[in-house]
Order: sequence, then C-alpha cells, then structure tokens
Amino acid sequence: MSIENRRTIKLCVTGFVVIMALLVSTSVFARGSAEARPDTYAIQMILWPGPESDAFAAVASHWNNNIGPDLGITVEVILFGRDQMHLRQEAIMAAGSDEVDVFQIGSVRYGRYLPFLEPIDPYFDDPEINRWGASPDNMMQGVLSPYIVDGNLMGVPRDVSVHYLYYRQDLMDELLSNSDWQARYRELSREHLGQAMDPKDPDDWTWDDYLAASYFFTRAYNPDSPTEYGNFTHGRVMGPTGFLWTNAMWGHGGDWYGPDGRVTFDTEASRRALEIWGTSFQQGLTPPGSVTGEYPESNEAMISGQVAMGVHWNAAFSTAIETPDSPVQGKFNIVAPPAGPEGRFAYNHSLGYALNTNSSHKRETMTFLTWLFTDEANEIYARAGGIPPVAPILADLTDMRPDFGVMADVLDNYGRALPPQTGAIEVLAAEYLSDIWTGSVSADRGLPELERDAQREIDEVMRR
Repeated sequence: MSIENRRTIKLCVTGFVVIMALLVSTSVFARGSAEARPDTYAIQMILWPGPESDAFAAVASHWNNNIGPDLGITVEVILFGRDQMHLRQEAIMAAGSDEVDVFQIGSVRYGRYLPFLEPIDPYFDDPEINRWGASPDNMMQGVLSPYIVDGNLMGVPRDVSVHYLYYRQDLMDELLSNSDWQARYRELSREHLGQAMDPKDPDDWTWDDYLAASYFFTRAYNPDSPTEYGNFTHGRVMGPTGFLWTNAMWGHGGDWYGPDGRVTFDTEASRRALEIWGTSFQQGLTPPGSVTGEYPESNEAMISGQVAMGVHWNAAFSTAIETPDSPVQGKFNIVAPPAGPEGRFAYNHSLGYALNTNSSHKRETMTFLTWLFTDEANEIYARAGGIPPVAPILADLTDMRPDFGVMADVLDNYGRALPPQTGAIEVLAAEYLSDIWTGSVSADRGLPELERDAQREIDEVMRR
C-alpha cells in the first residue's frame, strides 16, 4: 500500500472519529437563539475559541433572534481548540462529511483545501438567497484578493491582520526639532549608508530612512540614544516572520510569485530586502534575542523602552501598546511600513469562512453567508471586537478603536495579500530567509534553493 493511500485512509478514519465526536459532545454555541420553526435548519460552522468567535457570537445572536426565525435558518458554531482546529477540519474534509457547512480558513491556506470548497460568487446573483443585495465589492480589494481563485470567490473574509511601522512619536518629535540630534543623524547615515540624510516624518520614510533611524537610536552607534536599540526585527523561524520581510521585498519590486504563478525568490528585489533585514541583525540594530523572537518579544521590547521602532502586527496596538496600564501608552504611533523604490506596501492576511462543497444545505448556508457581506453584519461584528475588512465600517468606529482609522487607511491605500497557496511554503521560506539574513548562508546560494524547494512543495500540495 502506498504512503499516499495510507495517509488517505488515516484521514478518513480520523474524520469519522471527529464527526462522531462532533455529533455527541462538541462545544457549540448559538447565543441568544429565538425559538426555531419546526422546519428550521441549523447551519454548522467551525471556529476556534478566541476574540474572533467571541465577536461572531454577537453576529449569530442577531441573526438567530432577528432574521433567521422568519427564514427557518439558524446558526450554530462548533468550537475546536486553536491547536487542533486545522487537523479536525482536514479530517472532516477528507471524510466527505456534510455535518459541517462552513469551515474557517486563513487566506494563505485556501490553496490546499480547494477540492473541499464550493465557490460562493454564483449565489450572489440569486435573489432568493442574496435577499439583501449584498456584494463582495464592499470589501477592501487588498484583503479580498486571495479569496479569488481562478476567477471564483472562495470565501468570506473576516478578521484582518496587517503590518504597521510602530515608532516612538516622542523621540521622533525630538529628532525633528533638535539640531544636535539632526547633526548626529546626518553623520551616522553618511558613515553607514553612504549619504548624509535628513530626518523625516516616519509616514514619509523609505527603507533607507528606517535604517538611518535605526542606527541613530542604537546606543552602540549613538551613545546619547534614549533607547538601547533602534528597532525590533522578528527573527523566529515561522511563517509570519517571512511575511514581515515581504513588505520590503514588494517595495523593491519583488514578489513570492511571478506572472506565471511560479515561485520567484531569486531576484535582486529579494537580495535588497534581505540586506535591509540582515543589516538589523548583523549590525546589532535589533536586540540579540530578536533572532529567535516574534510577537510577544517585540511587544516587550517596545513596552520596556528598549527599542524606538519596529515593523509589527496591528494586534499589538490595542492589546499591548495602548492599554491603560502600558508604560508607553500614548508614546507610539503607527503608519504603513516604509516605501521602496517600487512603492509602499502593507502585508495583510485574514481569517475567512468557506462553504463545504459537501454541505447538504448550501442554499440555506449561503443565505447567511451573503448577509455577512452587508454593512449591518459587519458593523455588529466590529462593535463586538472583530475586524471586518470594510473601510467605512472601520473608519466610523475610531471612537471605540483608535487604530481602526489607521487600519482603514493603510489597508485601503497600501494593503496587499499573498495568494492562497502560500500557506504551503510559509515556514519553508522563513527557514531559508533566516539563514540568509543572519549571514549563515549567502543569498546567491539560499535564494535559488528556496525557489526550487518552494516550487516543489507548491506542486505537491496543489496535486492533492
């Protein structure tokens, strides 16, 4: 028996076990449900526990109390743990089960699950399903793009994660007004970057400005620096680390894939972006521990006053930086990452909801999923703590979340996402990139190997 056949049998058996457990004892919520009609169908959705499902509870409650009863459609959510959700979903997919109608899938992971998903765009043209006249066009295109595969819309985008440049506003204000600081800034940029640069507002930075400021705010180069290091650069070998680097790669005209869809890392754009990342690690502009650090370590470096800036995830602003007990509350500002010669970009990815192609109640399920594209559903979700990718909704809720206004601007003007097959190679890419930017391997050796191995993995995944 082949390895692939054994794998398929194992998945199917696991799928049967998971489905039986789902039917008997799965944690399900349908908060605030009104009394259902006898002919009501309960849509089954998989989510993981956390702020996303907490926010969705408000959406489900509104539907189940105000809309679903008249239509004979309710919504129930199956909560699988964050550490096991993907495995359980895959087992259910492999078993061909119709017990689940909607899967939760991240935008960079859709590629591996396409055989188990149903395109949803045809349902928008059916007025008996799309009773609200909803349209995917109200979503920000920089977020929606990975959900469109071969011209088909494959899911409902939800919670967005996007990259910001975090910087100490108080220190930048001093830099822009203190002539002694400015003179030292010019000296350091001439010495280390080959040109005397004037300080600028971070919203106008290029990646060279980012490096110049990093040298200035690193005490090893400027003994009078108020921070020990200029920036925090994520270095842990994990998919999101490579995504942070991608902003610089895009800015220099590169991409993970070429026009033909094939992997393309072996480019001058990749080399230039790797030089920027490598400068921070190899010249000590970022704390030594950052080579194995990521989200929590970056938060700590900013909160402790150790660094002046960093390219970092949006979630940190409201959960770590701007909390009532944060020692740096009010000191950090956020803008889109710096620009390269070919433009300015802010990487984003999102969670989404996908229709199980084996669902036995697709019309009922899509009646609910099309409603999720309406302003009504998106505003309920945002007010409950979710992050729908709809610019006007985010911009209107800055009284509740001050960073929403910045997020709307950054996503609308600079947002860009990677295609859905990227989840298959994100860790592989981070492994190779880390070896290069820490100086363990040369770019001339590492980039061709990454390109070859990543394409091989993509080809394997897309064949399944």
